[in-house]
Order: sequence, then C-alpha cells, then structure tokens
Amino acid sequence: MAAVTMMARKYFSQYHMTSTCVILVMSLVLTTVLGQQRFKVEPTNTSVRQGGTVILSCTVQDKAGPLQWTRNGFGLGEERELPGFPRYSMIGSDELGEYNLMIVDSQIEDDAEFQCQVGATVNSAGIRSNSAQLSVLLPPEPPQIENARSVIAVILNQPTNITCRANGGKPAATITWLKGGLMVTDHVFTSAVPQADGKRMDAISSLTISPSKSDSGKQVACHAMNEAMVDPYTTSAILDVQYTPEIKMKVNLTRAIREYQYVRFSCDAIGNPYEITWKWYRNEDLLENQTRNYMDIPSIRRTFNGDTISCEATNSVGSTKKTFLLNVEYGPQFIGPPEHEAVDIDDPATLKCQADGNPKPSIIWTRKGSKRILSSSPNFKLPAVTQSNFGIYMCTATVMGFNEISREIYLLQNGKPRIMSEAEQFAGKGENAIVHCEAMSVPKPDHIIWTRNGQIIDYASSGRFSAQESDLPYGRKSSLQILNIHEEDFGAYNCSVINRYGDDNAVIYLKERESFPLPYVIGGAVGGSALLFILIVGCVLYQRNKGAELESYTDSDSTTDKKKEFKSDSPADFKSTLMDQWRQDYNKDLYRYSADYDELNINYPGKEMRANNNGFNYGPDIIANDPYTTDSYIVGDEYSHRDDEVSSERCESSYSTGYVPRSFRNDYSNPYPNTLPPAEISTSRLATNV
Repeated sequence: MAAVTMMARKYFSQYHMTSTCVILVMSLVLTTVLGQQRFKVEPTNTSVRQGGTVILSCTVQDKAGPLQWTRNGFGLGEERELPGFPRYSMIGSDELGEYNLMIVDSQIEDDAEFQCQVGATVNSAGIRSNSAQLSVLLPPEPPQIENARSVIAVILNQPTNITCRANGGKPAATITWLKGGLMVTDHVFTSAVPQADGKRMDAISSLTISPSKSDSGKQVACHAMNEAMVDPYTTSAILDVQYTPEIKMKVNLTRAIREYQYVRFSCDAIGNPYEITWKWYRNEDLLENQTRNYMDIPSIRRTFNGDTISCEATNSVGSTKKTFLLNVEYGPQFIGPPEHEAVDIDDPATLKCQADGNPKPSIIWTRKGSKRILSSSPNFKLPAVTQSNFGIYMCTATVMGFNEISREIYLLQNGKPRIMSEAEQFAGKGENAIVHCEAMSVPKPDHIIWTRNGQIIDYASSGRFSAQESDLPYGRKSSLQILNIHEEDFGAYNCSVINRYGDDNAVIYLKERESFPLPYVIGGAVGGSALLFILIVGCVLYQRNKGAELESYTDSDSTTDKKKEFKSDSPADFKSTLMDQWRQDYNKDLYRYSADYDELNINYPGKEMRANNNGFNYGPDIIANDPYTTDSYIVGDEYSHRDDEVSSERCESSYSTGYVPRSFRNDYSNPYPNTLPPAEISTSRLATNV
C-alpha cells in the first residue's frame, strides 16, 4: 500500500511540472500574438457614380510594416499622396492607424478590385485585407428608337416590333415603355449586350404592338435608367397607323335598276396614306381608262344582269376592292325563232314558247282571235290533235312593269306540198331576174328542183343560174336567179317540190316586161304633179269649209248611234270582210285552184274550223298579220322597249317573206295547160344546156 502511494505521488509531481511548462509556453505565445499588427477596419465592396469621390476604409492596429493599396493586384505605393495616381490618396491619422484610400473624379478605370496590405517585419508577419470591389456607375447614352425620328409608321392590325436602345450604361440600363402615357408591360422583350471593354453594357428592348385605329397619333415613349442616374432618359415618337383604303360603294339609283337606265357607280375611300389610285372591273376583267372614283354606264343592258362591278382603291399599303352584284330588270324577249309544230291527226303536239326576262316572264297561250287562256306554261301540250286544233296560236310573255310581247306559233297538219307562186313573172332583157317558187309544205320539202326543157338546171355549168332557198313557217321558197337575161332565157320553168307526203309541180313563165316610151313617162310625171297640186288645193278648201260647218253643228244621239253602226270592233266582222276581199283578189290572181276550196281552216267568230285535203289550216289571221309598229329600238343584238315609253301591244312577225298565201282550196286543178310532166326527181344536178 505504501508502495502504491509513493508511485502516485511521483506521477502527480511529474504531471504538475508538465502542466506548468505548457502554461508558460502558451502565455509566451499569447503575449507575442497580441502584440502583432492587425486590421481593425477592412475595405468593403462599394460603388460610385462616374466623376464622384469614394473612400475605401483601412485601419491597422499595431502597424509595424509598410502599408500600400493594390488595384487588381497592382501596388499603388506606400506614400500617402500616391504619386503617379493624382486622383488617389491615403487619408487618415497615423496614430489611429487610418490609411483610407480616397479616389476623386472616379472614372471607368477605377472600376476594379482593391486591397489594403501591410508588409512583414522581424517581429511581425505581413497582413492583407479583404478584397473590395469598387463599381464605377456610368449612365447610358440617351436612348434611341430604331428606324424612327418623330413618327413611327405602322400597319393596321399588323404586329410590329418597336426597338429602343440605350448603349454604354454601367450597369445596363433598365428600359420601360409607355404608350399614350400608360406603361406597357406586355409583349416587351429586353436584353443586355456587353461592349468590348467588358464593363459597359448596351440595353436593347423591343415592344410588339398590333396597332388599332385608336392608336393613331398616340405617343410611344422609351425610358432608360440605371443606378448612375437620378432621372431617366426619355425618347418618344408618334404612331402613324397606316391602312389600306376602306371603301363605301354607292349607286345613283335607289330602286331597282332597269334596262336602258343611266347608272353611276361611285366609291368613296378613307385610307392612310390618302393618296389613292382607282381601278374598275366587270366580272374581274379590268375596264380600261376608268381611273376615277366613279364609273358611268349611260344605258345599261340586260347583258349586265348577274355581272359584278368592282372598284379597287390602292395606296402604298395595299389594295381594297368593293363589289356590287347587278340585278338588271328588263322586259321579256323570246328565246330563239318561233318553233312551229306539224303533226298528223290524233298525234300529240307540244307548242313551245321560251322567253327571257327579269323578273322571269309569265307565259299565256291563246288562240289567235280569242282571249280565252289555254295554258300558262311555256310548253302547251295537246294529247291528241283533232282537226279543230289546227291553226295559229298566240304566245304572250309578260314581265310586270314592262310591255308584253307576243308571237304566233302555227300548229300545222302534215300533208303533201302545194305550190302557190304566180304563174307569170316578169323581167327586162339584160336585167338580173329572180323567179320565185313558193310552196306550202308541212313538213318542209325534201327537195325543190328547177327544170327547163325537161332537164334539171345545172347551176355550175350554166354560169348565170343559181338557186337559193329560204324557210317559211308553212313551207319553203326557192328563188331561181338568172344573171343578165338573154332572149332565150324567157319562157317556161318547171318547179317541183317534194316532201315525204307527196309532191307538186308547176310551170312558171318568165316573160319580158314591156318598157314605156320616154315621152309617156315624162307626160305621166308632169300629169301626176299637176293632179297632186289640184288635190292639195282641194283638201285645203275642204278643211276650211268643214271647219265652218263644225262651228254650228252638234252631233245628236241618233247621229252618234248611226256613226257607231258603221264602226265595228267585232273581230268577226273585220275578218269576214277581209276574207271576202281576199277571196276576190285571189280568184283574179291565182286561177290554178278551183272554187271548191274557198273556205279557210281557222277558228274565228261566225265560222267553224274547216280542213283542206292538203293538210293546211290557214285563215285570215295569216294575211292580216302585218308586221307591228313599235316604239322600241334595237341595240346590238338586243331588242327591248324603252322603259320611259307608253306601253303598247307587242307582236313579232311570224315570217319575213313578202308573199303571203291568199287561200287554200279543197280540189286541185291544173290551170296551166302547158304544164310539163315532173322531171325525174333526183338530188343530183344533171348537166344541161340552158
């Protein structure tokens, strides 16, 4: 136990001595450290506006070694005045250990990293402060809106970028936009691009707008500002919203456009720029020499109906077109020639009548001489034709507000042809003669053949003979033309007409026309002039006497009634009287038909429809059908009435020949004792001497 105690005491004694040594060493080290140079204040990051003054702090306690500032690792010197750097100096109290770096009139080269350093001594180690970044702040250049001075031209509703640049700022400028005095934050895109020195920055900002008309004249402002500035730089421009012309199109007529009216189309346009050029189109076809903002059609035609008239306005931005669809009202007009119908008894028949008009014409069918409406369809159908159905029908086309028009449509009975030409026809020697052979033929003839002396006339070899054929509603006419009549050309010519129901032939005599002696001609002219003078004098005297009598004469009721007895509006009376005269004339002129065939096949008051065995049914309607007199006029290929004229009945002529058949008889007798037998019927032309 004693041994243990002795060992413990020995160990404790050794431990105590070691601890004492450690404490002495630590006390020595601590004393040494606390006596070394050290920083009380170190510089920190700071910034300064260009041209301003900045102080970087550095305070050293127990300074022993030399002190200097470095800029980006380069020593500036140990003297407080820092020769070689006139804008730099170290300020402060040596007793207090203040060595603050003051920089006046700061420039961009001062933008650097600074450090305060104290050199080492025998008893003191060298020390370095924290690195401090000095930022020199530069305002940017005044901002500029690219491609604009005072006005920015933009296109209506077309997205446009407006770009503003503020170059050379440090840091990069912040750009804000205002439009019409209000800040814009949408659709703004900004970026910063460093310059070559790596310090200054160019700020670029783009504002995207889709300008409306309300933006026109508004101010767009670009503000640029950074930390070096108290107030922002501003630049601005006025928005000039440009757009293609906006057109309003007008027509001088407030109501419907009618054919032959004067029509003026005018277009007014507003655009920016206002310098506008004009073009006009009809159905997309450019109209030449139309460069004003209006176009006139002095007399519009039905051919314009359904067309489009367009005006096009163009400025530097683009073109705009306005279109007007024409609806031209016009009166009825028949489409195509009359379509006569020929059938056999009990066959169906369809009479056709097509008419054009705007609005669409209404069609009515009547029997000529009757007012009873038979149909209101363009196609009048008869399921089975009877003898009484043959005759002339009237198709009337009507458009409200215009004159109606009518045309005759024949319903004919098929039969063998009948020649109706004059038996004797005349020409003078040395003249050019025409011998007519007119035939009633339903259906149309297959052949009309001229022969002489039993030979078919060969037109090619004769040199002076030729034939022309023209259709008639009821048949066909052939005209034999003979140039420079010789003595031997006078005489008999045989005309043969063939259709599928039969044939007919007649001898027509070409006779020399007698010429009157010149003294007779002169005497007749003088006598006629004297007679005309006497008639004029007589008429003048008669009118004077009649005027005197009328002053003291008044018609009584009985007188008026008697006058009415002599004036009849009855179609039956008119047609009956006309038919009697017509028969007498025919019996004198055309004697080749017997008197057994003197009834007409046409319905009219007081008469029944009668038939002849040649298949035709004609009546006084045919010969009474004079071409109508109209106050209409023709333009180009069009025919229509004038809309400012008095309405009157319109009726087109059914045929254009100068000869109208006088009568049709039931028995055929040959009044020509010298009629030659029909030539051999053939479509070929045989050579013959004429």
